[in-house]
Amino acid sequence: METKSISNSIGKKRLFQKLSNREISIALVFLAALLAGLWLPPRIIVATSASLNHRIFFLTKAGGKIKTGDYLVFIHKSEIKTFLKRGLNKKNDRLIKKVGCSPGETLARDEDNQFFCGERPLGKALTKDSEGRNLPQFNFIGPVPDNNYFMVGSNPRSFDSKYFGFIHADEILYKALPLW
Repeated sequence: METKSISNSIGKKRLFQKLSNREISIALVFLAALLAGLWLPPRIIVATSASLNHRIFFLTKAGGKIKTGDYLVFIHKSEIKTFLKRGLNKKNDRLIKKVGCSPGETLARDEDNQFFCGERPLGKALTKDSEGRNLPQFNFIGPVPDNNYFMVGSNPRSFDSKYFGFIHADEILYKALPLW
C-alpha cells in the first residue's frame, strides 16, 4: 500500500514538473477566476431605479449594527406592497434604499410634507406620482421605534418610507455596500 501512495505522489510531482511556471500561473489564475465566478454573482446587485446615487452593490449579511447611512435590501411586508408591485415584477420585489433615520433618532414631518431626522432633511413627500395618482402618505412624528428604520432614496421622486413607513428589522435581507 505504501508503494501505491509513493507512486501516486511521484506521478503528481511529475505532472507539475512538466508544466512551466507560466502554465502553473495560468492554471491558478483560471482556478481563482472560476471560484470567484461561482462565489461573486449572488453577492452583487444592480440597482436599476433612478432613486439611488449608486448602481452596483456588494451584498453582505444583514447581521450586526445597522446605522443611519447604511444601504439595505429588503422586502416590505405592509399592505402598501400592492402599490409597490405596480412598479416591480413579482419575481423581484426587493427594494434597496438608504437608512435615513435609525431607532431612537427623532423623525419629524413639517406642514410642507418635508421629513427630517433630527435636523437633517430627508426629502419631501409628494402627493401625486408621475402619472397623477394619489400617493399614500406616512404620518409620524417622534423617536423611531426599536427594530424599525426609515428608508430614503437619493432622488426626490424615490418611493420610500415617506410613503410606506418604517421597515422592520425582520424585513431586511442584506446590507449593501456601494461599489459604483
